Amino acid sequence: MWLLDLILLVLLGVLGIASWLKSNQPKVAGQLGPIEGVAGWIGLIGLIWGVVLLLRWISALGVFTFAPGAMLIALAVALVILSLSLILALPTLRSLFGSNSFTNSMSDIAGKLGPYKVGLGFACLVLALYTLLTVAGLHL
Repeated sequence: MWLLDLILLVLLGVLGIASWLKSNQPKVAGQLGPIEGVAGWIGLIGLIWGVVLLLRWISALGVFTFAPGAMLIALAVALVILSLSLILALPTLRSLFGSNSFTNSMSDIAGKLGPYKVGLGFACLVLALYTLLTVAGLHL
C-alpha cells in the first residue's frame, strides 16, 4: 500500500508543480509533456485512491490515541491526494460524465482549490519523501 501512496504522491507532486517548473526551468517542458498528457487519468486514479485512504483512515480512528502523529500524517496524505487529484481529474470527469450537477459541484470545489495547486504539489513531494524515509527506516 505504501508503494502506491509513494507513486501517486510523486506523480501528483510533479504534476502539481509542473507550471512552476516550466516557468523556472523551461528545459523541462519537453520532459513533462508525456506525463501531462495523462494528468487527468492520474488525477482520476488519485481521486479513487484518496477516497479509499480516507475511508481507511476513518475505520482506523481507534488507533488515534496510540499513534496521533501517524494518524495526522495519514490524514494529510489522504487530503492532499484528494485535493490535487480533484484539480487534475476534473477535465476527465467532465469528458466521462458530461456537465451535470455532480461535475458542476466538483468544478466549484476544484476552482477553490486551483490557486493552491503548486502548494499541494510541493506537499505531495514532501509527503512522498517522508513516506520513503519512513519505509527505509522501518527496513533498516
